[in-house]
Amino acid sequence: MNTEVKILLKKGFVFLIPIFVWMLIVIIVDPFNYFNKFNVISENSKEKSSQKLNSLLYNTIKYKNNPTSNIIIGDSRVRILPVDRIKEITGDDYFILYSNAAKLNEMIDLFWFAEDTTCIDKRLQNVIIALHFNLYNTYAYADRIQDVQKIISNPLIYIFNRNIVQTTYLSIKHELNMVAEKTKRNKTLFWKKSLDEKAFNQYAKYIYPVGVLKQLQEIKYYCDDNNINLTFVIMPTHLDYQKRVKDFNLIEEEVTFKNDIASLGEVIDFEFENVITENRNSFKDPTHTTDSVSSIIVDEIFSDSLVIGRKLQH
Repeated sequence: MNTEVKILLKKGFVFLIPIFVWMLIVIIVDPFNYFNKFNVISENSKEKSSQKLNSLLYNTIKYKNNPTSNIIIGDSRVRILPVDRIKEITGDDYFILYSNAAKLNEMIDLFWFAEDTTCIDKRLQNVIIALHFNLYNTYAYADRIQDVQKIISNPLIYIFNRNIVQTTYLSIKHELNMVAEKTKRNKTLFWKKSLDEKAFNQYAKYIYPVGVLKQLQEIKYYCDDNNINLTFVIMPTHLDYQKRVKDFNLIEEEVTFKNDIASLGEVIDFEFENVITENRNSFKDPTHTTDSVSSIIVDEIFSDSLVIGRKLQH
């Protein structure tokens, strides 16, 4: 081997050292539990960093590692539904397969992801899809599931994904208690901002989502054929937020949405004037309920004793 080749190999090896070091760091820290081999970083630290920054990737990998027969699919509004309370009532383990800002088409993709992920002795038995009118809109569309599936199928994509760089760093900081507490936000100002900006983004442009009902029907037929109990839940928002539907002249469209969903089977609706939606103290912001109200919602759904919610009739 001549001298030039030796020098080239040495330089190449030196160049590869930081890459191997980075790979080792990611495998050990493993912010999304992709490899699920080490427990160097606590689950609490990972939840504060990885789940917060990319809840979709975190939760899909978590479900892939430990699939269950019972799932709740939704956006951030279902995040705090107490699964411990659900188990007390039903005796069953439920997994909340959610993503912050999830769109309805992504929830549909999450159902098929869950079905493909379950093993022979843990086929899906009970599926709850929590949705809302603001998702029933052609403009409410995103396509992040494909990217997640690529990451799940290829460890190199995971290791060198830019999200992993940030979450690895944050996971370590949280583990070492090096992250400062966030200043508590002003609820009044945030409330008004949600009513103004969030409602505008969700309702200012609306086109009936042609094709979505057909995709939901496919899920319904699949569940019927495979003895899977399918339930839809329309999550509550405060009356202030509900009034924004009228402000954007979408009352008829919301009625159509509820009729469409009711045609699919059992639907439990909390989105109307009731003791939850008229009380600001029931909400952290106009669209997210408090922990205590989330427990009430769970009791109503799983105890099959509706006092506040109502079943929609087609």
